Amino acid sequence: MGIFDNLKQMAQLKQQASQFQKLLESKIVEVSSPNSEIKLKINGKMDILNIEISELLLKPENKTYLEKLIKKTFNEAKNKAEKIIASEIKSQMGFPF
Repeated sequence: MGIFDNLKQMAQLKQQASQFQKLLESKIVEVSSPNSEIKLKINGKMDILNIEISELLLKPENKTYLEKLIKKTFNEAKNKAEKIIASEIKSQMGFPF
């Protein structure tokens, strides 16, 4: 295998990585907490695209509850996004998960 073959292979890997980044950005997950007090929208890169918090929670006495609820809702959204991405990778690239 010559240097040109290696360069060609590197270019292909770079293109695949770019396509994978676009795939991650295109997969959108929306999750609501129980009672819809918090709504999160994230992409496959785990970037938060939108967050909505019920005005009823925006009181100082709800601070700890709100923090826990945001964490729980984000983790649920992250898990859902990871499952979608794993399924997509499996179907497109044939990786066993």
